[in-house]
Amino acid sequence: MYKVTLSMPVYNVAPYVERALLSALNQTFDSIEFLIVDDRGTDNSMDIVRKIVAEHPRGKDVRIIEHPHNIGLGATRNTAIDNAKGEYLFFMDSDDEITPDCIEVLYKAMMEDGPVDFVAGSYEHILLKGKKISYLYNCVKIKGENALANEVYKYQKRFCIGIWNKLYTLSFLHDHQLYCFPHHLNEDEIFTDKIIYETSCCKLLDHVTLLYYERPNSTMYKRAFSLSVRDIKEFEEIISFKRILLGKYIKSNLRGFFLSKTIRYTYGVLLKICLSTNISIEEKKIYSNKIVSILNDQINIIQLRPLLIKNIMYAIILKIPYFMQYRIINMHISMSRKK
Repeated sequence: MYKVTLSMPVYNVAPYVERALLSALNQTFDSIEFLIVDDRGTDNSMDIVRKIVAEHPRGKDVRIIEHPHNIGLGATRNTAIDNAKGEYLFFMDSDDEITPDCIEVLYKAMMEDGPVDFVAGSYEHILLKGKKISYLYNCVKIKGENALANEVYKYQKRFCIGIWNKLYTLSFLHDHQLYCFPHHLNEDEIFTDKIIYETSCCKLLDHVTLLYYERPNSTMYKRAFSLSVRDIKEFEEIISFKRILLGKYIKSNLRGFFLSKTIRYTYGVLLKICLSTNISIEEKKIYSNKIVSILNDQINIIQLRPLLIKNIMYAIILKIPYFMQYRIINMHISMSRKK
């Protein structure tokens, strides 16, 4: 039995998959199952994968699962959760790169003074022009009910919403039924909110274990100024899920902090709708009203924590009629562009 399963989805990543896969196969840690999930792309990504697997000394440790058709990134994560043979599960994307000691570092931290629900490494963001930005955690063990939520929501400590670059105890994911929305392109937000709520013990490391590459044709890059009906639907589902979580935090002193975070996220969605170049003004009104209606009866300014002017303003904006929202958001955009 393998100690770790490393899962990588593959979908139309021919220019990048060799770098990603070799960084996985060249790990210093021995006991790894490499689980490749083929999400049925239209380029030659899987041809590249099969060639590398056939030639690499660790090819015998690679298992390929083929989806019957393209389902989406969230579904590839779920396939890995259901099919992993290791005790621990690590996700990486097929256009990123992990350091040679990534799994060794995370596994060692996992084993020190007993396993935890997950261990998260720090990472570097590689921008299009090659500039590197480091996102480093303080090295810390967080233990206790809602302890991680306290750090993230109340004290606003840095915590990456990405599913990747974390070594999860597989039984923790199974026991709490932690899965992604299968057809989502933006699966990280909901999954990570679930993780934060359910975890009782985790570790954050200051060791960089992953390089996250920005690329101009990535899904998130393309969606910045052009939203589809599917994108809007996903935002609706994410905010609906956050509403459910608000109910779970109702007896916790964290509810006000999570409410503020949810309001900021919802305002961010309205900004994206307003910025989208392929949606008419009338459609923007319809979509924005629908988004806001999901959360409207939960918005209570007195409950906001911290009770900052910015949080209060966002809450008020979500409460006012759309024509006023639209003007204020456009003013915000204009002021931001002048900076």
